[in-house]
Amino acid sequence: MRTSFLTVALSVALVLAFAAPGMAATTYEFKIAHIEGAGGAGEKAFYHLQKILQEKSKGQIKVTVYKGKSMAQSDTELGEIVRQGTVQMVPVPTHTLSAMANIPQYSVFEFPYLFTDWNDIYKVLDSNLAKGWAKVLEKDAGVVVYGGFVKGWLSIGTKRGPISTPGELKGLKIRTMATDMQMGLISALGASPAVVAYGELYTAQQQGMVDGMLTATTLYRTDKFAEVINHLSIIRATAHFHLPTINKKWLDSLTPELRAIFDECMKEYVAFGREAEKELNEAVIAAMDKEFKVKVRMYTEAELVPFKAAVKPMWEKFYDKPGKGVIDEVLRFLGKDFKTLLQ
Repeated sequence: MRTSFLTVALSVALVLAFAAPGMAATTYEFKIAHIEGAGGAGEKAFYHLQKILQEKSKGQIKVTVYKGKSMAQSDTELGEIVRQGTVQMVPVPTHTLSAMANIPQYSVFEFPYLFTDWNDIYKVLDSNLAKGWAKVLEKDAGVVVYGGFVKGWLSIGTKRGPISTPGELKGLKIRTMATDMQMGLISALGASPAVVAYGELYTAQQQGMVDGMLTATTLYRTDKFAEVINHLSIIRATAHFHLPTINKKWLDSLTPELRAIFDECMKEYVAFGREAEKELNEAVIAAMDKEFKVKVRMYTEAELVPFKAAVKPMWEKFYDKPGKGVIDEVLRFLGKDFKTLLQ
Protein backbone atom coordinates (compact mmCIF):
# COMPACT_ATOMS: atom_id res chain seq x y z
CA MET A 1 0.00 0.00 0.00
CA ARG A 2 2.83 2.37 0.90
CA THR A 3 4.57 1.75 -2.46
CA SER A 4 1.30 2.28 -4.31
CA PHE A 5 0.65 5.55 -2.45
CA LEU A 6 4.13 6.88 -3.27
CA THR A 7 3.72 5.96 -6.93
CA VAL A 8 0.40 7.81 -7.16
CA ALA A 9 1.79 10.82 -5.29
CA LEU A 10 4.80 10.98 -7.60
CA SER A 11 2.58 10.76 -10.68
CA VAL A 12 0.35 13.58 -9.45
CA ALA A 13 3.39 15.72 -8.67
CA LEU A 14 4.77 15.18 -12.16
CA VAL A 15 1.45 16.08 -13.80
CA LEU A 16 1.17 19.24 -11.72
CA ALA A 17 4.76 20.22 -12.50
CA PHE A 18 4.28 19.93 -16.26
CA ALA A 19 0.93 21.68 -16.08
CA ALA A 20 2.28 24.58 -14.05
CA PRO A 21 2.18 27.94 -15.82
CA GLY A 22 5.45 28.77 -17.57
CA MET A 23 6.84 25.24 -17.31
CA ALA A 24 5.90 24.11 -20.83
CA ALA A 25 7.53 26.04 -23.68
CA THR A 26 5.08 27.71 -26.05
CA THR A 27 5.59 27.19 -29.77
CA TYR A 28 5.09 30.23 -32.00
CA GLU A 29 4.08 29.64 -35.62
CA PHE A 30 5.90 32.01 -37.98
CA LYS A 31 4.64 31.88 -41.56
CA ILE A 32 6.47 33.68 -44.37
CA ALA A 33 4.78 34.31 -47.74
CA HIS A 34 6.25 35.82 -50.91
CA ILE A 35 5.60 36.03 -54.66
CA GLU A 36 9.15 35.66 -55.99
CA GLY A 37 10.17 33.08 -58.54
CA ALA A 38 12.09 30.04 -57.33
CA GLY A 39 15.82 30.37 -56.86
CA GLY A 40 15.90 34.09 -56.09
CA ALA A 41 18.05 35.71 -53.44
CA GLY A 42 14.93 36.55 -51.44
CA GLU A 43 13.92 32.91 -51.18
CA LYS A 44 17.47 31.95 -50.22
CA ALA A 45 17.37 34.53 -47.43
CA PHE A 46 13.98 33.26 -46.19
CA TYR A 47 15.39 29.76 -45.71
CA HIS A 48 18.41 31.20 -43.93
CA LEU A 49 16.04 33.01 -41.56
CA GLN A 50 14.07 29.80 -41.05
CA LYS A 51 17.24 27.97 -40.06
CA ILE A 52 18.62 30.53 -37.61
CA LEU A 53 15.26 31.34 -36.00
CA GLN A 54 14.49 27.70 -35.28
CA GLU A 55 18.01 27.02 -34.05
CA LYS A 56 18.37 30.06 -31.81
CA SER A 57 14.86 29.78 -30.38
CA LYS A 58 15.49 26.05 -29.77
CA GLY A 59 12.39 25.21 -31.77
CA GLN A 60 10.06 27.62 -29.96
CA ILE A 61 9.62 29.59 -33.19
CA LYS A 62 8.52 27.23 -35.95
CA VAL A 63 9.04 28.76 -39.40
CA THR A 64 7.18 27.84 -42.60
CA VAL A 65 8.05 29.43 -45.95
CA TYR A 66 5.24 29.49 -48.53
CA LYS A 67 6.83 29.49 -51.98
CA GLY A 68 6.04 31.75 -54.88
CA LYS A 69 2.42 32.80 -55.23
CA SER A 70 0.93 30.05 -53.08
CA MET A 71 -0.50 32.53 -50.53
CA ALA A 72 -0.90 35.72 -52.58
CA GLN A 73 -0.73 36.93 -56.17
CA SER A 74 0.49 40.49 -55.65
CA ASP A 75 2.30 42.81 -53.25
CA THR A 76 -1.08 44.30 -52.30
CA GLU A 77 -2.39 40.86 -51.31
CA LEU A 78 0.79 40.18 -49.33
CA GLY A 79 0.20 43.41 -47.42
CA GLU A 80 -3.34 42.35 -46.60
CA ILE A 81 -2.52 38.85 -45.35
CA VAL A 82 0.23 40.09 -43.04
CA ARG A 83 -2.08 42.75 -41.59
CA GLN A 84 -4.76 40.14 -41.01
CA GLY A 85 -2.30 37.76 -39.36
CA THR A 86 -2.86 35.01 -41.93
CA VAL A 87 0.94 35.00 -42.18
CA GLN A 88 3.45 36.70 -39.94
CA MET A 89 5.95 38.03 -42.48
CA VAL A 90 5.99 39.24 -46.09
CA PRO A 91 8.46 41.24 -48.22
CA VAL A 92 6.80 44.25 -49.88
CA PRO A 93 7.93 47.47 -51.61
CA THR A 94 7.46 50.88 -50.04
CA HIS A 95 4.51 51.85 -52.24
CA THR A 96 2.58 48.89 -50.78
CA LEU A 97 3.41 50.07 -47.27
CA SER A 98 2.28 53.57 -48.19
CA ALA A 99 -1.06 52.13 -49.26
CA MET A 100 -1.40 50.38 -45.88
CA ALA A 101 -0.87 53.64 -43.98
CA ASN A 102 -0.44 57.22 -45.09
CA ILE A 103 3.36 57.56 -45.31
CA PRO A 104 4.14 60.03 -48.12
CA GLN A 105 7.80 60.10 -47.04
CA TYR A 106 8.36 56.67 -48.59
CA SER A 107 8.06 58.24 -52.03
CA VAL A 108 11.61 59.62 -51.59
CA PHE A 109 12.86 56.20 -52.67
CA GLU A 110 11.29 56.70 -56.11
CA PHE A 111 12.99 59.99 -56.95
CA PRO A 112 15.26 59.30 -59.93
CA TYR A 113 19.00 59.68 -59.36
CA LEU A 114 18.63 60.63 -55.71
CA PHE A 115 20.69 57.55 -54.81
CA THR A 116 24.09 57.03 -56.39
CA ASP A 117 24.36 53.39 -55.37
CA TRP A 118 22.75 50.74 -53.16
CA ASN A 119 24.73 51.91 -50.14
CA ASP A 120 22.95 55.26 -50.35
CA ILE A 121 19.60 53.46 -50.23
CA TYR A 122 20.62 51.31 -47.27
CA LYS A 123 21.94 54.36 -45.46
CA VAL A 124 18.50 55.95 -45.59
CA LEU A 125 16.59 52.71 -44.93
CA ASP A 126 18.64 52.14 -41.76
CA SER A 127 18.45 55.77 -40.60
CA ASN A 128 16.38 57.31 -37.86
CA LEU A 129 14.53 59.15 -40.63
CA ALA A 130 13.11 55.90 -42.04
CA LYS A 131 12.53 54.47 -38.56
CA GLY A 132 10.44 57.52 -37.76
CA TRP A 133 8.37 57.10 -40.92
CA ALA A 134 7.78 53.44 -40.07
CA LYS A 135 6.22 54.33 -36.70
CA VAL A 136 3.06 55.18 -38.63
CA LEU A 137 2.92 51.60 -39.88
CA GLU A 138 3.00 50.22 -36.36
CA LYS A 139 0.25 52.55 -35.21
CA ASP A 140 -2.09 52.54 -38.23
CA ALA A 141 -1.37 49.28 -40.03
CA GLY A 142 -0.26 46.97 -37.22
CA VAL A 143 3.01 45.95 -38.89
CA VAL A 144 6.71 46.42 -38.15
CA VAL A 145 9.45 46.67 -40.80
CA TYR A 146 13.08 45.60 -40.56
CA GLY A 147 15.63 47.21 -42.88
CA GLY A 148 15.18 46.19 -46.50
CA PHE A 149 16.83 44.67 -49.57
CA VAL A 150 17.58 46.22 -52.95
CA LYS A 151 16.57 43.73 -55.63
CA GLY A 152 18.28 45.59 -58.43
CA TRP A 153 18.04 48.86 -60.29
CA LEU A 154 14.75 49.34 -62.09
CA SER A 155 16.01 48.64 -65.59
CA ILE A 156 14.27 48.96 -68.94
CA GLY A 157 13.94 45.74 -70.92
CA THR A 158 12.83 46.02 -74.56
CA LYS A 159 12.69 44.23 -77.88
CA ARG A 160 14.29 47.34 -79.37
CA GLY A 161 17.62 48.87 -78.62
CA PRO A 162 20.14 49.72 -77.58
CA ILE A 163 18.79 52.75 -75.73
CA SER A 164 21.58 55.33 -75.83
CA THR A 165 19.52 58.43 -75.01
CA PRO A 166 15.98 59.13 -73.70
CA GLY A 167 15.01 60.15 -77.23
CA GLU A 168 15.20 56.51 -78.32
CA LEU A 169 12.39 55.66 -75.90
CA LYS A 170 9.97 58.04 -77.62
CA GLY A 171 6.84 56.27 -78.80
CA LEU A 172 7.51 53.08 -76.83
CA LYS A 173 4.94 51.69 -74.41
CA ILE A 174 6.76 50.69 -71.22
CA ARG A 175 5.14 48.76 -68.38
CA THR A 176 5.41 50.28 -64.90
CA MET A 177 3.87 49.67 -61.50
CA ALA A 178 0.73 51.67 -60.74
CA THR A 179 2.59 54.49 -58.99
CA ASP A 180 2.62 58.07 -60.18
CA MET A 181 6.39 58.22 -59.60
CA GLN A 182 7.22 55.27 -61.87
CA MET A 183 4.75 56.45 -64.47
CA GLY A 184 6.21 59.94 -64.16
CA LEU A 185 9.74 58.59 -64.71
CA ILE A 186 8.82 56.79 -67.92
CA SER A 187 6.87 59.81 -69.16
CA ALA A 188 9.80 62.11 -68.39
CA LEU A 189 12.07 59.85 -70.45
CA GLY A 190 9.72 60.21 -73.44
CA ALA A 191 7.95 56.83 -73.41
CA SER A 192 4.32 56.02 -72.58
CA PRO A 193 3.75 54.26 -69.24
CA ALA A 194 1.43 51.25 -69.26
CA VAL A 195 0.23 49.62 -66.05
CA VAL A 196 0.13 45.83 -66.37
CA ALA A 197 -0.44 43.39 -63.51
CA TYR A 198 2.82 41.68 -62.60
CA GLY A 199 1.40 38.22 -63.16
CA GLU A 200 0.42 39.19 -66.72
CA LEU A 201 3.66 40.97 -67.63
CA TYR A 202 5.49 38.07 -69.29
CA THR A 203 2.58 37.43 -71.65
CA ALA A 204 2.05 41.14 -72.32
CA GLN A 205 5.68 41.53 -73.39
CA GLN A 206 5.67 38.27 -75.35
CA GLN A 207 2.55 39.23 -77.30
CA GLY A 208 3.64 42.81 -77.96
CA MET A 209 0.99 44.47 -75.79
CA VAL A 210 3.90 46.52 -74.41
CA ASP A 211 7.23 47.40 -76.03
CA GLY A 212 9.16 47.01 -72.84
CA MET A 213 9.08 46.93 -69.06
CA LEU A 214 10.57 48.65 -66.05
CA THR A 215 11.46 46.17 -63.34
CA ALA A 216 14.31 45.03 -61.11
CA THR A 217 17.41 43.72 -62.88
CA THR A 218 17.40 40.38 -61.04
CA LEU A 219 13.76 39.67 -61.91
CA TYR A 220 14.64 39.47 -65.60
CA ARG A 221 16.27 36.17 -64.77
CA THR A 222 14.36 34.78 -61.79
CA ASP A 223 10.95 35.53 -63.34
CA LYS A 224 12.18 34.73 -66.89
CA PHE A 225 11.48 38.15 -68.44
CA ALA A 226 14.84 37.86 -70.22
CA GLU A 227 13.18 35.29 -72.50
CA VAL A 228 10.96 37.98 -74.05
CA ILE A 229 13.37 40.92 -74.46
CA ASN A 230 16.52 41.57 -76.49
CA HIS A 231 18.01 44.58 -74.70
CA LEU A 232 18.40 45.59 -71.07
CA SER A 233 19.15 49.22 -70.23
CA ILE A 234 20.41 49.69 -66.67
CA ILE A 235 19.83 53.45 -66.35
CA ARG A 236 20.25 53.43 -62.53
CA ALA A 237 17.49 56.00 -61.95
CA THR A 238 15.69 54.20 -59.13
CA ALA A 239 15.90 50.79 -57.51
CA HIS A 240 13.36 48.16 -56.57
CA PHE A 241 13.53 46.87 -53.03
CA HIS A 242 11.51 44.99 -50.47
CA LEU A 243 11.07 45.61 -46.76
CA PRO A 244 10.54 42.60 -44.46
CA THR A 245 7.17 43.34 -42.86
CA ILE A 246 6.05 41.62 -39.65
CA ASN A 247 2.63 41.39 -38.00
CA LYS A 248 2.94 43.52 -34.86
CA LYS A 249 0.41 41.55 -32.82
CA TRP A 250 2.50 38.41 -33.34
CA LEU A 251 5.68 40.25 -32.38
CA ASP A 252 4.07 41.56 -29.21
CA SER A 253 3.03 38.01 -28.26
CA LEU A 254 6.66 36.89 -27.93
CA THR A 255 8.32 36.67 -24.54
CA PRO A 256 11.07 39.29 -23.95
CA GLU A 257 13.68 36.56 -24.38
CA LEU A 258 12.24 35.38 -27.71
CA ARG A 259 11.79 38.94 -28.94
CA ALA A 260 15.48 39.56 -28.34
CA ILE A 261 16.34 36.38 -30.25
CA PHE A 262 13.97 37.36 -33.06
CA ASP A 263 15.48 40.84 -33.41
CA GLU A 264 18.98 39.37 -33.45
CA CYS A 265 17.99 36.89 -36.16
CA MET A 266 16.32 39.58 -38.26
CA LYS A 267 19.49 41.66 -38.15
CA GLU A 268 21.49 38.68 -39.39
CA TYR A 269 18.84 37.89 -42.00
CA VAL A 270 18.90 41.44 -43.41
CA ALA A 271 22.71 41.38 -43.70
CA PHE A 272 22.57 37.94 -45.35
CA GLY A 273 19.84 39.03 -47.76
CA ARG A 274 21.63 42.19 -48.83
CA GLU A 275 24.75 40.25 -49.72
CA ALA A 276 22.71 37.58 -51.52
CA GLU A 277 20.89 40.22 -53.58
CA LYS A 278 24.19 41.87 -54.52
CA GLU A 279 25.69 38.56 -55.64
CA LEU A 280 22.59 37.64 -57.63
CA ASN A 281 22.47 41.05 -59.31
CA GLU A 282 26.07 40.69 -60.49
CA ALA A 283 25.43 37.12 -61.67
CA VAL A 284 22.29 38.10 -63.60
CA ILE A 285 24.04 40.92 -65.44
CA ALA A 286 26.95 38.64 -66.32
CA ALA A 287 24.62 35.88 -67.56
CA MET A 288 22.23 37.94 -69.70
CA ASP A 289 24.09 37.65 -72.98
CA LYS A 290 25.35 34.10 -72.47
CA GLU A 291 22.09 32.58 -71.23
CA PHE A 292 19.45 34.66 -72.96
CA LYS A 293 21.22 36.54 -75.79
CA VAL A 294 20.13 39.81 -74.15
CA LYS A 295 22.44 42.76 -74.73
CA VAL A 296 23.04 44.72 -71.52
CA ARG A 297 23.72 48.44 -71.68
CA MET A 298 25.59 49.94 -68.74
CA TYR A 299 26.09 53.71 -68.60
CA THR A 300 28.97 55.91 -67.56
CA GLU A 301 28.19 59.03 -65.55
CA ALA A 302 28.66 61.09 -68.72
CA GLU A 303 26.18 58.90 -70.60
CA LEU A 304 23.60 59.39 -67.85
CA VAL A 305 23.63 63.19 -68.19
CA PRO A 306 20.76 63.35 -70.74
CA PHE A 307 18.68 60.96 -68.61
CA LYS A 308 19.20 63.14 -65.54
CA ALA A 309 18.31 66.26 -67.50
CA ALA A 310 15.11 64.60 -68.74
CA VAL A 311 13.83 63.89 -65.21
CA LYS A 312 14.48 67.35 -63.78
CA PRO A 313 10.91 68.56 -64.53
CA MET A 314 9.62 65.46 -62.73
CA TRP A 315 11.63 66.43 -59.65
CA GLU A 316 10.19 69.92 -59.74
CA LYS A 317 6.66 68.54 -60.08
CA PHE A 318 6.92 66.03 -57.21
CA TYR A 319 9.44 67.80 -54.94
CA ASP A 320 7.00 68.19 -52.05
CA LYS A 321 5.18 64.89 -52.60
CA PRO A 322 6.96 63.25 -49.60
CA GLY A 323 6.01 66.27 -47.46
CA LYS A 324 7.30 69.80 -47.15
CA GLY A 325 11.02 69.76 -46.49
CA VAL A 326 11.41 65.94 -46.56
CA ILE A 327 13.51 65.85 -49.73
CA ASP A 328 15.70 68.62 -48.35
CA GLU A 329 16.19 66.59 -45.17
CA VAL A 330 17.17 63.46 -47.11
CA LEU A 331 19.55 65.42 -49.35
CA ARG A 332 21.27 66.89 -46.27
CA PHE A 333 21.47 63.43 -44.71
CA LEU A 334 23.19 62.10 -47.85
CA GLY A 335 25.40 65.17 -48.18
CA LYS A 336 23.93 66.08 -51.58
CA ASP A 337 22.69 69.27 -53.22
CA PHE A 338 19.75 69.43 -55.62
CA LYS A 339 21.53 72.11 -57.68
CA THR A 340 24.22 69.62 -58.70
CA LEU A 341 22.38 66.32 -58.28
CA LEU A 342 21.02 66.09 -61.83
CA GLN A 343 24.07 67.40 -63.66
